[in-house]
Amino acid sequence: METTVNNGITYTYKQSEIDSKICNTIDLIEKFVKENNYQVIGKLENYYELKWKNFSKTEMKKIQKYCFWIERRPTLRNINTFLGLLSRLFEVERVKIKISLKEERIQKARKEWLKARNEAERLLDIYKLEKGDFYKK
Repeated sequence: METTVNNGITYTYKQSEIDSKICNTIDLIEKFVKENNYQVIGKLENYYELKWKNFSKTEMKKIQKYCFWIERRPTLRNINTFLGLLSRLFEVERVKIKISLKEERIQKARKEWLKARNEAERLLDIYKLEKGDFYKK
C-alpha cells in the first residue's frame, strides 16, 4: 500500500534554510529545558549566530537529521549529541544539558539506599547462618 503523506526528513542544502532549522531546534531545546528544569552548562545563545564554512552534503544532512529527531521527540541524548555536532562543525563553545538538581539528588539517594539494602541482606544471611537451628532444639 502506498502512502501519500511524507513523514520523513526533507533535506535542503541552502545555508539560510538550514540556519533557520537550527534556530528553531535551539528554541525547542530551550523550551524542553525549561519544562523539565534541566541544567544548561554553557551558553545556548552562541548557537543562534553560527559562522558557516564549506560543509559537505553529508554534514548538512546530519544537522537536519538531528533537527528532525529533536523536533519529533527531544531526549537528553539527542540534544547533547546535536549540540556536540554543532560545536564540532561550527567550532563553537560546547554546551551540555544535564538533568535537574532534584533528579540528581533522587538518583544519588537511590544508589545509597541500594548499597544499604545489599549490606542489610548480607548481614541477614550471616545472622541466619550463625543462628541455624539453635532455637528449634
